[in-house]
Amino acid sequence: MAFKLTYSDGQETDYDDGTKWEVENGVLKLGREAGQWSVLISPSHWATIELGKAEDGDTPKDEDEDDS
Repeated sequence: MAFKLTYSDGQETDYDDGTKWEVENGVLKLGREAGQWSVLISPSHWATIELGKAEDGDTPKDEDEDDS
């Protein structure tokens, strides 16, 4: 699932569906395959994770579009 990571200094980074992640004891683990983590981020270095929708080609529905 795609997500946005906000670091403690305010920097934001978007990650695609190919990035797997897990939080264990506050440590954020990132990698291309679950369980094979290539990046570990200390709890003091990241602030929030915002989950997004998978990029499967679907586009958000126009809020002004009439459903009738």
